[in-house]
Amino acid sequence: MKNLAVRAFSGLIYAFIIFLGTTIHPKGLIVLMMVFGLFSLYEFFKITQLKNKLYQLGALIVSLLVFGYYGKEFLGAFENSNHYFFHLRSLYFIIPVLFVFSIYVIFKSTNELLNDFGKVTLGLTYVIAPFAVALTLLSFTYNLGEKVMNYEVFFVFLLLWCSDTFAYLTGNLIGKHKLAPKISGAKTWEGFFGGIVFTILAGFLIQHFYGENLHGNWMIIGFIVAALGPIGDLTESKLKRFFNVKDSSNLIPGHGGFLDRLDSFIFVVPFVYLYYLLVYTL
Repeated sequence: MKNLAVRAFSGLIYAFIIFLGTTIHPKGLIVLMMVFGLFSLYEFFKITQLKNKLYQLGALIVSLLVFGYYGKEFLGAFENSNHYFFHLRSLYFIIPVLFVFSIYVIFKSTNELLNDFGKVTLGLTYVIAPFAVALTLLSFTYNLGEKVMNYEVFFVFLLLWCSDTFAYLTGNLIGKHKLAPKISGAKTWEGFFGGIVFTILAGFLIQHFYGENLHGNWMIIGFIVAALGPIGDLTESKLKRFFNVKDSSNLIPGHGGFLDRLDSFIFVVPFVYLYYLLVYTL
């Protein structure tokens, strides 16, 4: 009972911080993504057992430069224009390409993570890039004459929570067929499809009530989130299994580490970003 209370309390604090960071002001979102990114990178290096201080320092410097670049562009768009089309630069197709390559390495060429350079490279492309790219998902509107950012990033989190919840409930009720028994024995195909159905429904509600102020069609984004979020969880599980690690850390009481909580977010953001690129550039 005590562990359940700790888990519930820390979960509420975690959700409240995400709500504030993704809805109040662009600077708050930049700080939130940077904090999440750096803690997740630390845990990734802990999982992969990177101990070389020089590589760690280099990864930290590159990460700060990446967040500085994206953060500057994000604030510039907020201050100087009504819409944020930073993500429409075709050169940035390279970001989802690098991310997909990272996932390929983790699943098909995990031995690359046995050398320090591979660990640093994957840390930047698999962990840091999605948090930086999350800053490109936002659009802006005016509310009572004041420019505000819309809720795209918060709604991605909301859809992920919806997907996790209904996949768990559906899996418990009718789940019989394991989704990936060699990586994670808890997930079922029934839960997977249940999560998709209810998350698309949640996307429909977001589209109905908020769609005119948001980029994209949120039923499609709901499908992307529900279909790919579980793969994000399996990706981290694959890493932890390879390195024989249970949790990425215990920094979030009752929930493990930041990477444990954000693995699905890390996975879906590059594909929501890719969806925006395809919709707005083709």
